[in-house]
Amino acid sequence: MRMKQTRFYLRNKLVLMLIAVLCLWSCNEPEKKKVIFKTSIQSKFIHTGNSLGQFYYFNQVRNDSLFLFNVYNHSLEVVDLRVDSVIHSFKFDFNGLNSVNDISSFYFHNQDSIFLAEENSAIVLVNGIGEVKKRYRDFENSLEASERTKLYDNQASLRFASQLLYHSAKEEIFLYFMSFDQPKKRRIFASYSLSTGKSKSIPIHYPTEYLGLQLDLSKLFLTSATIDAEGFAYVFSDSPMIYRFNFQNRNVTSVEANPPWEKTVADPIPFGEMSNEEKRFFMANNPFYYKIYFDPYRDLYYRLSSPPRSNSNEDDFHYVNYNKILVSVLDKDFRHISDFLLPKENVYNVGFSFVTSEGLWISYNSKNQTDEQFIKGDLIKVEEIVH
Repeated sequence: MRMKQTRFYLRNKLVLMLIAVLCLWSCNEPEKKKVIFKTSIQSKFIHTGNSLGQFYYFNQVRNDSLFLFNVYNHSLEVVDLRVDSVIHSFKFDFNGLNSVNDISSFYFHNQDSIFLAEENSAIVLVNGIGEVKKRYRDFENSLEASERTKLYDNQASLRFASQLLYHSAKEEIFLYFMSFDQPKKRRIFASYSLSTGKSKSIPIHYPTEYLGLQLDLSKLFLTSATIDAEGFAYVFSDSPMIYRFNFQNRNVTSVEANPPWEKTVADPIPFGEMSNEEKRFFMANNPFYYKIYFDPYRDLYYRLSSPPRSNSNEDDFHYVNYNKILVSVLDKDFRHISDFLLPKENVYNVGFSFVTSEGLWISYNSKNQTDEQFIKGDLIKVEEIVH
C-alpha cells in the first residue's frame, strides 16, 4: 500500500513540474506580432511616344529597368521606370550572319549577353549591337539516354509561362517538357548548361491530378513562374497550390493558398475541340490563377487570381482581363499571410504585369488603353505594418 502511495505522489509531482515548466515557457514566449498590409493604388503610365504597342506578354524587370521585345521593330526596348520612358533600343537583324527570328522569349543578362529564344529551336546569345556570339540548339541530344527517359516524350520547350527561365549563377536554362495526354508520372523540367551543352532532368513533376490529362489548351490551362537566387516558384491556372523548387537541395515544397471564395479548384479541363460557347462557359464557372511574382525588395510573393463569374459573356477568353483581381501575399517562407481585392473591376490585363522597387504594376486591358502615347496601368504599393 505504501509503495502505491509513493508512486502516486511521484507521478503527481512530475505532472505538476511539467505544468510549471509549460507555464513558464508560455509566459516567456515572445508575443506573436500581427502582420497586416497597407496597400495604395495610383496610376502609372509609361510614355512611349507611339513607338510601342500596348501589350507585352513576356517582359523582364531589373533594377527598375523594364525590357520589352518589340515585335514590329524586331528590337528589345528598355524603359526606365523611374521616369516612365523608353531610354534605349537593342536592334536585331532579320537576315544575314546575325539574323535572329521567331523570338518567343528572352533573358537580358547584361549588355553583352542577351539570350533570345527562337521558338523551340535555338537559344541565341547576342551582344548589345546585335552580333550573334553563339547559338545553342539540339537540346534533344544534350540529354543522356538515362535522363531522357525520366522526362515526357514531347519536344523541349524553351519557355515556361511565356518566359525564358535562366539560372544566372550556374549559367543554366530550364527546358520544359509538357505532357499532353501521357498518364505516367515523369519529370517536366531539365536544366541545360550553357558551358557544357549538356542537360540533366530536374525532380519536378505535375501534380497527380494532371496525369493523363490534355493540358495543351493554352487559354484554359496556363502556367506562371518566378525565379530568384535560391529557386523558382510556379503555379498552374486551375489550382490554388503554389510550388517552389529549391536550387540547393533540389526539393519541391508547396502551399495551398486558398482564396476567399467558395470554389477554389477548377473543373477538369475538357478533352478535344471546344466551341467558343464551351470555352466561355468553362471560364465563367471556374477560378483562374494567372500569375506568381517574387518581390525581392520586400521578400514577398504575389499571386494574381480571379474568381468564377457566372454572368460572364465576353468573347475574350483571357477572362481575367475583365474580372475582379485578387492579390494573395506570401512571405519568403511561403506562408500565406494576406489577400486583397483590387478595387477596380473590368480594368486590368494581368498578362502584362511586373514588380518594381515601388511595388506591383498591372496594365490596363485594351478597352482602357485610350492613348497611343502611353501604356496605361496602375501601381499597387504594398507596405508591411507590424502590430
